[in-house]
Amino acid sequence: MSKPIRVGIIGLGRSGWDIHANAMLQRPEQFKIVSVTDAVPERSAKSAEALGCRVHPDLPSLLADAEVELVVVATFNHLHALHARQALEAGKHVLCEKPFGLTVADVDGLMAAADRAGKIVAPFQQRRFQKDFLKVKEVLDSGILGRIVHVRTCWHGFKRRWDWQTDRAFAGGALNNNGPHPLDHALCLFGDGEPEVWAQASRNLCSGDAEDHLKFILYGAGHPTVEVELTDVWAYPQDRWVVSGTSGGLHGSEQRLEWKWADLAAMPPRPLDLRPTPDRSYNSEKIDWQTASWAAETAPAGAGAPPPPEYDLAFYDKLHASLTRGLPLAIPPAEIRRRIAVLERIREKAGLPIQSHPAG
Repeated sequence: MSKPIRVGIIGLGRSGWDIHANAMLQRPEQFKIVSVTDAVPERSAKSAEALGCRVHPDLPSLLADAEVELVVVATFNHLHALHARQALEAGKHVLCEKPFGLTVADVDGLMAAADRAGKIVAPFQQRRFQKDFLKVKEVLDSGILGRIVHVRTCWHGFKRRWDWQTDRAFAGGALNNNGPHPLDHALCLFGDGEPEVWAQASRNLCSGDAEDHLKFILYGAGHPTVEVELTDVWAYPQDRWVVSGTSGGLHGSEQRLEWKWADLAAMPPRPLDLRPTPDRSYNSEKIDWQTASWAAETAPAGAGAPPPPEYDLAFYDKLHASLTRGLPLAIPPAEIRRRIAVLERIREKAGLPIQSHPAG
């Protein structure tokens, strides 16, 4: 049995601690945290004490740690690409939090740096393993709902925020914070090809200058229209999922999904009839619906909340297989490059300025 991969974490906030450290502690046979560093020294020291690992005063010191094989980048959004590239140049494998980069140029730079170093750079897109999303995709791919016309996914909530994730200088805002998750889902359901984009964003309740209300639509010939709402100003949350197809539809939440469909081919044909309808009535027929449902085994996590740890563990299991057995990454950087290309178009359509960042 191989030794666990030795890990250094940079950034010990909500993601670095609540998600990454916790996930690796549940996989001690796969990963061992040996070094940490954080912009808040007290948090570094307390985290290192809890983990029983070394604490470093800064990133260069951690990158110089010869024992570290994999670096988890969980720093501020605007520093992801810079820190990931520095870790690759130090000869480390890298797991980088979303948004992974702010521009396609960021991603291209990281892929080039990984090639030069002969190392893996893995984007952390763990909600690709989200159970409700996987079930939605399974139902849509089955064809039971017919040709998919429209998909709507809503990440609704109502809250005020005043932390760094509301500040453009840190690449905060709905698009960069949580936006990578529903955008990733949307692109998977849209299918191959590059979508046309419509987008709108505004700042409303947060204390920073970044957007806390975002809506975008992906569309194109031969594809479903995919609509995403990600907002902190929605007091009456709606269904997470609504899907319409030519044979039926689906709706529901992270916790429960329902769908119904009809076999239209088994029903009488309905050729166009231009004669007046009897008694001035509308066309009407009885639909013989068939129904099915799905229920999650774990409680849902709302927008902004850490997802259930099973998603993180599924991601880490696959990452371990890539690092130790040479298997392809479950979610390679090239797929995230497409997501960031669309993210850039959303930013342009919504009139959101690109944040200045030193990732060059």
